[in-house]
Amino acid sequence: MKYILSGGGTGGHIYPALAIGEEIKKQDKEAKILYVGKKNSLEEELAEKYNFDFKGIDISGLPRKKLNKDTVITFFNLMKGLNQCTKILNIFKPDIVIGTGGYVCAPIVFKAQQKKIKTAIQEQNAYPGKTNKILAKKADYVFINFMEAKKHLSNENIIFTGNPIRDVFSHLDRNKSREKLKIKNNEKFVFSFGGSGGQESTNDAILEILNKKEKLPFKLTHITGREHFKSFMEKLGKVPENVEILDYTHNVYDYLSSADLVIASSSAMTLAEISAIGIASILIPKAYTAGNHQYYNAMSYSNMGASFVIEEKNLKGDTLLREIENILNNCEGRNIMAENAKKLASPDAVSKIVDLILK
Repeated sequence: MKYILSGGGTGGHIYPALAIGEEIKKQDKEAKILYVGKKNSLEEELAEKYNFDFKGIDISGLPRKKLNKDTVITFFNLMKGLNQCTKILNIFKPDIVIGTGGYVCAPIVFKAQQKKIKTAIQEQNAYPGKTNKILAKKADYVFINFMEAKKHLSNENIIFTGNPIRDVFSHLDRNKSREKLKIKNNEKFVFSFGGSGGQESTNDAILEILNKKEKLPFKLTHITGREHFKSFMEKLGKVPENVEILDYTHNVYDYLSSADLVIASSSAMTLAEISAIGIASILIPKAYTAGNHQYYNAMSYSNMGASFVIEEKNLKGDTLLREIENILNNCEGRNIMAENAKKLASPDAVSKIVDLILK
């Protein structure tokens, strides 16, 4: 069979597509897979890293302001992207097109539906994004991770599967990951990141901590996001010897596997990866997400005793450091959080999705 995968803008839309693609390769040895996404984007970088053929299109997200110059550019790019997608479909001739969200997947899934090619949508969050809400109406399948998403989607074939995670998460070895990252066995390690693009509120809190403390009582790796790295390093004084600051990493799984505690935003895919491994976490939901879905994602983990939640409006360096130390110093409580996180995992989500696609 021939498959087109599409999803982009952030890792939260890209990694589910990659996970589905990996599972398709395992189950369909004759599979031909093409990833369609924005030119010169994170999805292009990651698709090529995971050895998927990639075809770039011109597409841009809707501007926040109603009518301005960017609106015209967006409309022009959309028309151009739709024409490019028509050509891709005519040449590649897929049996199915799978969209995992973000404005990037809209043109290819929409054009596939116009041509009566089968389509599937995978929605990661409790509150679906605009793109998936629209595309789900005519999709052959809609796969969801939160049952709450069902009431926001108009489709008779909505199936609860959980979120698909990459195959690498089923083969992780904590000791090997720590050895690779040069983390000592007796060292408490905290991994902090705000999704693939970073999170300014978390960056500010970490900066406040590092500029007050010459040395931390734990090892810390913090991911700023590529756009924020330069300004973060300019504001930072001296980097403590047990602290690592990165703009981005392709090996997030090794850092998660090595961590005693994770500080993260509460995107659904981040939570799926935290649960797959089973780690205690401090969640800082991004306040500007559609339907405030990250807050609801975070509270579902907090209510299960899997995470401690700090809202962005309450986030300060002192507050964050106090909670980090409270959790690290309570071994029993930290282990209970990790076990509760593990209970929320959906390890067979990706195989369920691909089984249904193949049928």
